Amino acid sequence: MILSARDLSLLRLLARTPATTTLILKASETFPGGPFHDDRRIRERLQTLAEGGLVRAFSATQGVGGPVNWYKLTAEGFRTVHGAEATLPPRSRFEAISPSRFQHTQVIAEVIVHSLVTAHRDRCTIPFFYGDGEARIDIASHTFYPDCFFQFALAGKQFNIYFEIDQSTESIDSNAEQSIRTKLLNYEAYQDSLVAWWKGNTKTGTRPFFRAVFLTRSQERAYHILWLAQACARNADRHLVYAATQDAYLTESRALQNPLFIDHHGRWHSLVNLHPSSNFHRAPVRLSRPVTQFASVC
Repeated sequence: MILSARDLSLLRLLARTPATTTLILKASETFPGGPFHDDRRIRERLQTLAEGGLVRAFSATQGVGGPVNWYKLTAEGFRTVHGAEATLPPRSRFEAISPSRFQHTQVIAEVIVHSLVTAHRDRCTIPFFYGDGEARIDIASHTFYPDCFFQFALAGKQFNIYFEIDQSTESIDSNAEQSIRTKLLNYEAYQDSLVAWWKGNTKTGTRPFFRAVFLTRSQERAYHILWLAQACARNADRHLVYAATQDAYLTESRALQNPLFIDHHGRWHSLVNLHPSSNFHRAPVRLSRPVTQFASVC
């Protein structure tokens, strides 16, 4: 079948994340030739792509209003985007979303689409991206997987962002593999390893850095995570961990360059900041120990 530039953009979006027609409509702002005008035209195009064996629809319950179709690439659609010789990802990439993973996958999809749209509005390019389960980080004998990774580029500078979607289902401070404490320690160790590698290579190129951004369901949870990040920080002056609520991020039209995020000192930051030495005119937040104190410290 003959694919238009808009078809290819739609397939590239689905290569990054499963999506509903609502998310595709939002993301189509970034497509060449302008956005789709409505859901109906998207459904018609998806039907054509499905008949061509490139996409599949899976029905899932999404709050009030009954089931909603989520669209994914097929293996043929994946090869159309990545090339005929591309190695296929695990089979789960092409299957229906597990009910136990649905809410988490939905928020990740919303964050990915919103990040793509806001980057487009701010003229940021995205040289590198890894979706759910694709960003693998190895530390010593341990491996962990952030929820997604974006490298944003603007005016010759790169901003590396690992997103963690916190649904308040994991403990904040415990030794469990998926606890917030464990994730914070993993990111601290990973940043240390990057700096050690850079120094071992006679400091060639720009000093490597990234931000680990926790998007939470409540402000209180964000503050608790940041308080623990302060306790876990190996370098108190390093701004490694940011936090904000999911609502604050997803409702902000300039979510990359506006100061929505707080670090472990309670100071405000943006994800893409060309002038990091300049302070935003927002009063710092005083982070205090949670009322329910943590059982251990890092």
